[in-house]
Amino acid sequence: MIIIPLLIIIVVQGVQLVTHAENLLRPGSADQFVGWGNILRALGDPTLLGSIRVTLVYVGIAVAIEMVVGVSIALALNGRIPGKGLIRALVLIPMVLTPVVAGLMWRLLLDPTSGFINWALDAVGIGSYAFLSEPSTALGAIILVEVWQNTPFVVIIVLAGLESLDPSPFEAAQLDGASAPRVLRHITLPMLAPVLSIVVLLRVIDAVKTFALVNTMTKGGPGTSTLAISNYVYRLGFETFDIGYATTVGFMVSLAVLIILFPVATRLMGLRIRKAKR
Repeated sequence: MIIIPLLIIIVVQGVQLVTHAENLLRPGSADQFVGWGNILRALGDPTLLGSIRVTLVYVGIAVAIEMVVGVSIALALNGRIPGKGLIRALVLIPMVLTPVVAGLMWRLLLDPTSGFINWALDAVGIGSYAFLSEPSTALGAIILVEVWQNTPFVVIIVLAGLESLDPSPFEAAQLDGASAPRVLRHITLPMLAPVLSIVVLLRVIDAVKTFALVNTMTKGGPGTSTLAISNYVYRLGFETFDIGYATTVGFMVSLAVLIILFPVATRLMGLRIRKAKR
């Protein structure tokens, strides 16, 4: 029950900040009432619109790749294979690292002068490249690290879902001589759909909140080519100290995500509860 009073306090304080032009660099600005001014400013902010675009691209591409690769690996690991336990342990290694450590490690690997990846590319005659310094490749490099670190989460959850499926439909399909692709398409994936939906939802929520990876690898640069929403809010609040506007952007983004994802999450949880009661 302690969550509700804290939530009320946060909302009340947030409304106070949203309706005022508080900036820590301007004494007395906390008393400057602006009403809808911060919201109107946000609606016309090109940097905010750019950060939304970056976040949508980041989330869409990263989650799609994680699902495809994660489900493929889970399907390959499902069943009796030699060294299955060791492979599972190795798959988990990227997920154990914190985003800050993963970001620093890959930043060193991608360094154009001393990084191993550029050394390898130069050794095979391709030549080195400043992946994190070019707007055309910086976001792709961060997405690569995001996929590398969080695909294990998809693998573990999907693998657990595969091992909990009822074996009788698969036995019937085997007796009927159904091919592996047909079994996958008509039996495995439909039965696994609730698990896949929840994994997608969790990955989308986590990817929208991305901050440490971007801040560690590029700090939103070059320019604003990798500036995600969380990094933009951080820049507003802790670099320009525009607290009122930073709070407004954070509230608007949180409300938008809640409006979009809450109905989906409610429906998924309802389906899970109904299935559990059967």
